[in-house]
Amino acid sequence: MQQIIVRPRNQEELQLVTQLMKRMKIKADVEEETSKQRKKREILNDLQSSVHDMNDYFAGKKQFKTAQEVLDEL
Repeated sequence: MQQIIVRPRNQEELQLVTQLMKRMKIKADVEEETSKQRKKREILNDLQSSVHDMNDYFAGKKQFKTAQEVLDEL
């Protein structure tokens, strides 16, 4: 049998998906994400966001502050 893994972004989405599964009479198990898995996912999301920012910078869509500008703000 095949499996589908769903990763809701918040509690509301989790409730919606579980309600849908119950209405469709599909067996659904909810597994909690371990802190190690969560940390790994957060790091991967941060890396993906950073790559997206760098692509925007190289495409001329985004400008970054220099280190001196950041220090001047402090």
